[in-house]
Amino acid sequence: MEIADMNNTREFLLPFGIDLRVEDGIVSIESDLPKALPSFSDPVENGRIVGVVEGVEQLLLSLARVGIDLSNPQFAQAINDCVANLQSG
Repeated sequence: MEIADMNNTREFLLPFGIDLRVEDGIVSIESDLPKALPSFSDPVENGRIVGVVEGVEQLLLSLARVGIDLSNPQFAQAINDCVANLQSG
């Protein structure tokens, strides 16, 4: 879902508490995505999960920065699919 206002601010609310805001060309993100993923006792697996979360967040930031409309339901579905794949191991 996209929320826009008169001050040139766009906000996208995505699954897993991802709140992405573009305000005057500056992009910020808040996310509960790490809480949705399993925690492993293996530091390598935990490192992989952290890397994937950071990669997803950076991709979303980059897409928003260049003006891609993240309100398209396909973005939410892609995030849900990614998390489901990570949860299943």
